[in-house]
Amino acid sequence: MADSIAGEKKLLSEAEFAQVAPSHYPALAELDTAALQSLAAVLRTQLDATRELTRERNRLRRKDDAPQNRNTPEEARGATQRKQIFAAALRRVQTRLDRLESEARRGGRKAG
Repeated sequence: MADSIAGEKKLLSEAEFAQVAPSHYPALAELDTAALQSLAAVLRTQLDATRELTRERNRLRRKDDAPQNRNTPEEARGATQRKQIFAAALRRVQTRLDRLESEARRGGRKAG
């Protein structure tokens, strides 16, 4: 898994990194609830697609077919690391959403 933003840039394409970049602080703190929910949906879609690539690669490796069938597709290379990056980004966004919801509930109780 990439430990830094620079590591993520190396593993992700520009389009993928553009989707992950807002999940890092301080940009994450500036997003409102609607934007966070939208970002979570995008990240969840990317995570699912990357997870499917990883599963397909593992299926190809397990097959007892001829060796030429064991080659992984080009887009599946590095899929495990990309999957971990998307999962970490989604975790950051969900944590921020949970905090905002918790603050809203606490604020509602104090006012009422």
